[in-house]
Amino acid sequence: MVFYIIAGIFSACGVLFLLAKMNFKRILWLDVPIDIASTALLVVLFFGTFAGMMAAAIGGAIISLVLLASKKMLGYEKPKWKKYKFVWEHVPPR
Repeated sequence: MVFYIIAGIFSACGVLFLLAKMNFKRILWLDVPIDIASTALLVVLFFGTFAGMMAAAIGGAIISLVLLASKKMLGYEKPKWKKYKFVWEHVPPR
């Protein structure tokens, strides 16, 4: 059981570190598709054993919680069309 949790935490940290290398606030406006894609990626990577599927489920849950908490606490930026180009508009936290 401890292995599932540790593997899930490390896999979630790996995905979150990759997202943090990009502009994190600009990524948060797509939190639901990123959550779905990262959880699906973890399921595909860990497919084959019960331990792997549990690690993927725990990792996906951690990613989901971090993205939700970050969006609620930090706010996010979303693109808005203004006069022939996109500009990034800050959306304050709620």
